[in-house]
Amino acid sequence: MQLQTHSLHQRYCVIPQSVLKRIVNHPLCSNLYLTEIGYEDETVFHPFTKSKGSEYLLVYVSKGEGRYRVNKKVYPVTENDFFVLPVRFANGLESSSRNPWSIYWAYFSGAQAQKVVQHLVGKQYSPKKAKPLIGRIAQFNDILHHLELMENIENLVYANSRFYSFLCSFRLMVLSSRKHGSKDGVIQSIEYMRENINTMVTLEDLAEVAGLSVSHYCALFKQKTMQTPMQLYTSMKIQRACQLLQNRTQTIKSISYSLGFFDQYHFSKVFKQIMGVPPKSFRNHGGD
Repeated sequence: MQLQTHSLHQRYCVIPQSVLKRIVNHPLCSNLYLTEIGYEDETVFHPFTKSKGSEYLLVYVSKGEGRYRVNKKVYPVTENDFFVLPVRFANGLESSSRNPWSIYWAYFSGAQAQKVVQHLVGKQYSPKKAKPLIGRIAQFNDILHHLELMENIENLVYANSRFYSFLCSFRLMVLSSRKHGSKDGVIQSIEYMRENINTMVTLEDLAEVAGLSVSHYCALFKQKTMQTPMQLYTSMKIQRACQLLQNRTQTIKSISYSLGFFDQYHFSKVFKQIMGVPPKSFRNHGGD
């Protein structure tokens, strides 16, 4: 096992070639797998190209500043920036001496690695800003912990599977009902939707809850959720309807009225638009 642990402020794990062969040939790991992973706190250290089998390097700057070079172009990075580079550019990283960075980094590869990178950053080398997310660092540490136990294939499968989720977190539009997001108008309006799932609220109602004008609220909501407020609200109602349809003592008509729809026809039309089948078929066949 090639595990290097210097202190609580710097830690990394390199996957030996003998273990890497097991990962590459494992059906649950071959699409995306780690070859090296580490953490450096307030340091001028930068990842170095040496891991065989690596295609890409992910770097997440949790605090501090730094920069990297790609084809003679310099990209500055600050707190909550992340970037993904082909490994041939991995030696162009440099921390700020005035405000040293703290970074989480990983070399990775796999049959789906290129598609994952395109999802994260497209074809650009420029850095992107990651939304702060509670649990991201804990997730990274959990991955590293299980990689340290690499003699057990189950730990390798778990770590590499969780790395996929870790990568996707950088594209996540974070909406949380935790206390840190309690003042977010969009979050408050979504909570209001849930609390009023059995009635019918208007855009004006939701905008008032968010403390915004209707136009500003709609624009901000779509930016954060990729859908309109009423699309999400209607989707919530239909999901609730799916649950209620499991109870065969309730008629479809009573369900439609209980969720604030004007009539059964309107409810059935909306249900089919979203679920692909009428509510009666969903109840009888589970959506098949």
